[in-house]
Amino acid sequence: MRLAPTSNGEDRIGLGRLAVTKLMWNAGEWLKKPLTIATFCVGVISTPLQAQQLRVLTSMPPSFYQPFVVAFGELFPDVKVAVLNKNTNASVDELLRGNERRFDVFWSSSPEAFELLKQNGHLTASDTFGAPDVYSFAYSALGWTRKRTGPSAKTADWEALLATDKTGTIAMARPSRSGSTHMMLERTLQVRGWQEGWAYLLELAGNLSTITARSFTVLDGVANGRFEIGLTIDFLAHARAEDDLTFIYGTPVMVTPARIGILAGGNAPAAAHHFVEFVVSDAGQRLLMTPDIARTPHSASIRAEATAPYHQVLENALTLNWLEYDAALASERYWAVNALFDAFVFDVFETRREAWRRLRVLEAQHDAPTVEMHKIRRLLTSFPIGETDVGNEGRATNGNAFATLSDQQKSSVQAWREASRGILHKADSLLRVLEQRAAQDVVRD
Repeated sequence: MRLAPTSNGEDRIGLGRLAVTKLMWNAGEWLKKPLTIATFCVGVISTPLQAQQLRVLTSMPPSFYQPFVVAFGELFPDVKVAVLNKNTNASVDELLRGNERRFDVFWSSSPEAFELLKQNGHLTASDTFGAPDVYSFAYSALGWTRKRTGPSAKTADWEALLATDKTGTIAMARPSRSGSTHMMLERTLQVRGWQEGWAYLLELAGNLSTITARSFTVLDGVANGRFEIGLTIDFLAHARAEDDLTFIYGTPVMVTPARIGILAGGNAPAAAHHFVEFVVSDAGQRLLMTPDIARTPHSASIRAEATAPYHQVLENALTLNWLEYDAALASERYWAVNALFDAFVFDVFETRREAWRRLRVLEAQHDAPTVEMHKIRRLLTSFPIGETDVGNEGRATNGNAFATLSDQQKSSVQAWREASRGILHKADSLLRVLEQRAAQDVVRD
């Protein structure tokens, strides 16, 4: 077995021939004796797989997937596992282009990515091996990480990130480069509603220190002190406990299932099926709870064995889950939401952030905001694109690669950029008037 990483529900499947579900020791004990897993399975695999390569495409970090690949290698020593680590958006783009590199398995925390692949026929048919084509293997939720400076709350309201004392302290990844950050956008839009959700995101932009290219960079920046708060997904932060990082769940805690699926057109469909079987088996689910992975299993019976405090946060959220994450809706507008964020936040980041800074300076000079200040705030949180305006944009991209835009997409991007810059220009004009008035008042005093 060769590990080849590169830079760039319940257990519903019958596992009799693997006997993986009979491995009843807990994950911590198993990791102390990693070679014993193959010993327990000798003689129960009815048909050994011939020597072949299994290709896995994932956005997960090596610290997550390597323990699974090692364990799978003990079950199937003749299967060579090659893993390509690639962000979710780029992965979906490549697979929608036709999976030319013949990947066998796709593994991600972004449920809408699987919806896109399923809609376009890039996952195995549901009757293949008599099993579904996509499996939930873990639960995740979003929030933020920061350095541990003593006891901290397990949860906090997302509104806390809009406080003026958070200006310049927050980092997030660019949604078009990070599946988990895209999911944060969609979660915000679905919970708050389209207009209110964008208003929140546009105000949050005023407190951002930076927008990074990858999710991992956000945690690195918090760990080395570049910024105080990093928006992220829970398991990435939990796995960095050695860097003195803690994670705070944003409330309401909205839990989403992470998934793994078997791709159509792969070279090793049988090995792919066995790999997925192991991930969702009891042994694979227990492996999720080890400190280096630190994820909440999808299996309710295995979750019942969990002891880490964050597991209980997610368990409570699952019990009281008042709004399911709509992955199908997210998939319909996947490209559009990313492109809108770029047009209204990323492409004009410095201008928008500076406008918020100037407004807050003016607000601090008055006991109460003036009518003009209210107007500027409305401009800085206004979003002129309606929810129904992007439905066709999202669906139009489902059968195409995201890197090569259609004429319709190019036209939409241009219109959105013009609308964004037009709003900021109006805000700047009003800010100049108030700033000049404030300067004149200082001279008179």
